[in-house]
Amino acid sequence: MDSPESWNNTFRIPDLIGTKTGMYGCYQTMKYGIFSDIHGNLEALQAVMSKMDELGVQRRICLGDVVGYGPNPNECVELVRSRADISILGNHDSVALGWEASESFNFYARRAIEWTRDVLSPASQDFLKKLRYLETEDDLCFVHASPHSPADWYYITDLEDAADSFNFFREKICFIGHTHFPVMVVRENDQTFRICDSYAYQAREGERLLVNDGSVGQPRDRNPQAGFCIYDSETALVEILRVDYPVKVTQDKMRELGFADFLIHRLEEGR
Repeated sequence: MDSPESWNNTFRIPDLIGTKTGMYGCYQTMKYGIFSDIHGNLEALQAVMSKMDELGVQRRICLGDVVGYGPNPNECVELVRSRADISILGNHDSVALGWEASESFNFYARRAIEWTRDVLSPASQDFLKKLRYLETEDDLCFVHASPHSPADWYYITDLEDAADSFNFFREKICFIGHTHFPVMVVRENDQTFRICDSYAYQAREGERLLVNDGSVGQPRDRNPQAGFCIYDSETALVEILRVDYPVKVTQDKMRELGFADFLIHRLEEGR
């Protein structure tokens, strides 16, 4: 089935990109919690939500890929629906809806998304169908993969890709997911870009940032802890944080459902 941007009579690209300039009439100081790539891992998502509550997060932003790979797609969709203030469509969400074919996925991802498609409830489908590819709020941009042609799911995997992506958003900070690998890139001026050497950075006047929040449910940076991001608009501080969750509980569910060993073991290894 064609992807939604090709459905001329149903969706148009402007309908799939949302803009909110000042949710409360003007720019407000706010503590944001940004998370992505949950992939049906309910235990990891619950741990992240609990930590965000503990940290006093005021707005929660989900950057997509709520489903795929993990054993609890419907439960994760429901938790995101009830707790996230903004949610973005991810490529696994799109494939689970049948908007795109799964041929581009590897063997394990394809088997998992086909299972997900079979068990995805009508309520979950209805929620995912309403999500957009990109949203902006105040001076922030939120997208799953890349601000460059968001529906094409480009991977930003090196500094050259990151530097180029700054040409495709105007906001001070763009938050992305998709690669499952946390990183922050700073643009100091038109010619100077650098990768932050820590997971906490306070943006200076005139700087712009590209921030990958990592992954809640399937990290791939050799750290099995669930990953997410906090942004405090008052201090301009961005932090990528990690939190423990009961990995074995998720793995046991996957075994009972007959998931591939590779997908089960990668959770404890963070790869």
